[in-house]
Amino acid sequence: MMQLKVLILEDSPDEADFLVNFLKKLGCSDIRITTNLKDAVDAYDAALPDICLIDIYLADRPDGILFAETINEHREQRRPFIFLTSASDSTTFRLAKFTSPYNYLLKPYNPLELEYAIELALSKFRQESAAVPAQSATPGSDTLFIKKGNLLQRIAFDDIRYIEVDGKYSKVVCGGEKFVIQQSLKDVQAQLPPVQFCRVHRNYIVNVREVTKINTFNNEIFFRDGESLFFSRRYIDEFLQAFKIFK
Repeated sequence: MMQLKVLILEDSPDEADFLVNFLKKLGCSDIRITTNLKDAVDAYDAALPDICLIDIYLADRPDGILFAETINEHREQRRPFIFLTSASDSTTFRLAKFTSPYNYLLKPYNPLELEYAIELALSKFRQESAAVPAQSATPGSDTLFIKKGNLLQRIAFDDIRYIEVDGKYSKVVCGGEKFVIQQSLKDVQAQLPPVQFCRVHRNYIVNVREVTKINTFNNEIFFRDGESLFFSRRYIDEFLQAFKIFK
């Protein structure tokens, strides 16, 4: 494996030692170990790594998720990361999934699994970096047109439930239909009415008119049909401002 600058977020000394020894055998010499969220963020900013290996739970808190969200906020300086965790419950997996990790390994994993996970993560990251930039769609006053095959289909804003990242593209989710468009989530948001559509996560924009319940403890949003998704703490204040809340 080529020389890599690796940042590790792991609060277990035994696990950290295993990772360091494993990476050295692969030829890596620039390895930084951090044991808490603040040090991990500082280390990331100080010396941009090639890849991050992240334990999800630190002292029983999901600080690994928060670190992943911080990495995603770097945009041009975003780097691939892999989650390493002993938590096998579905809630942890769903929270991790929405940060778009490049891989997810359950402890205990064997060295070959980790080596392959790193190689796949780096390969996927290189492919994304080389992808062609997305092109813009054409909106209307209260609608937008989405290309589907050889047709341009008019979609009303009110029919959109949410929009999510789909690789280098965006997926517009309506009642019974989904459309993939060659446009980034940021560019899509710029063409939507801000009073109706709100960014709730790096991966999601939601139509606030479709939201029926908000669980502020689990950071979960529920829609009319019962479907749900998670929102990020970074966006919670702006998101809640879209609603009149009585306590």
